[in-house]
Parts: sequence; C-alpha cells; structure tokens
Amino acid sequence: MSANNNDYDLSSYAGRCASFGSSTNSFLLKHQDKGFIERMVEEQVKLLGGNKELYNRIDTNMKNGVFDHFFIREHCAIFSWRETFFSKHFPDNSWFTVDLDDEDEFEAEDGSEEFTTIPFQITRHFDRVMALASANVHAELTWLKQHTYFENNEQLSDEAECKYKWEELTTDFTEDGDELEKLTHCEEINIGFSEVAHLIVEVHQTGPKKLEEMA
Repeated sequence: MSANNNDYDLSSYAGRCASFGSSTNSFLLKHQDKGFIERMVEEQVKLLGGNKELYNRIDTNMKNGVFDHFFIREHCAIFSWRETFFSKHFPDNSWFTVDLDDEDEFEAEDGSEEFTTIPFQITRHFDRVMALASANVHAELTWLKQHTYFENNEQLSDEAECKYKWEELTTDFTEDGDELEKLTHCEEINIGFSEVAHLIVEVHQTGPKKLEEMA
C-alpha cells in the first residue's frame, strides 16, 4: 500500500512530490473500473491455458518474491505480459517516482527509474497498477493520470527481474561465467542451488511438464 501523506517529509522537494503523488493516486483509485481489472486478469489467465488456480499461485508468489521452480516459464510469461501492460498504460512522462533517500525526483526519462520501479510494481503491487490504469475520471481531470506516482525499490526490482524475467534468468544462471559470482548473486536474490538446478533443466526442457510437477 502507498504510504500515508503524513509519512512524507514535506520540508523536502522529494517528500512533497511523493505526497502529491500519493494524494493523486488515492483520488484515481476511487474511480477504478473493476470490470476492466477483471478483464485484465482474465487475459493473464488465458496465458496459462485458463488455469485460474495457477494464476493465483503465480500472483501470490510475485507479491512475496517467491521463486517457484516448477513453473518458471509461466511466471516469466506473466511478468512479460505485465511489462507490456505497464508500458502501454503508463508511457514515458505519464508517471514519476522519487528517491526519498537522496531527495531527488525521478522523471520517467533517463531509464534508471524504470529499472528500480517497474519490476517492483508489476510483481508486488500489480493489483494497484491495474486499478490506476483503469481509473475513469472527468475529462477536466484526465491530466491527473499523467502524474501517476509509483514507489520504487531497487533491491526488490532486481530480485523480480532475476526471478521472473526470462532473459535475465537464462543470462544469469545458464551461460558460462564466474561461478563464485553466480553463487554470490544467488545469495543476494534468495535463490538456492537446487532451484538453480531446476532452472537449468527448465531452460533445456522441450516436452510438457510431468503430472507430478503440475500437482
């Protein structure tokens, strides 16, 4: 959930930006389109062959940063869909984030804020992302949707990409490279050796999963 406006240091520029963004988001969330959100969930479920239970499992895993080695490709498919969704509904210059530690405002221009924000938001807070995207407001207030605020988290964004982005997974763990560096990276993102082993098998798997894997 977004922080309460009282949690921001209004004496700093970054704090004032975050407070404004939080207030704007609260307003937009009151005008969310639940039908739109349901349709977006159904689109994701279709990627999984209509398996809603599996979708719920993946959604919960992403919210908690869990690496599920039984459904690696499925997690990656959902992550990729959500990346596309975010880019479509929140193009450049339609959203912002702030670095409350450095008191700098990030505008969606140089790319650094995309890395620290988007993976974090589409895994940990995608319900809210969909709700903000769905908001229907009066024509005179549509400018508010061009100032949508998203919190960032560099560590959790890095973990999300390493666990759910296919290109990152295959590069980080299945290509040749420094083994000690790989082990250190595994520790940083909380992935164990057995999970890496399953990942390597998944990358090279060509047939359908066994029934025991899907149980």
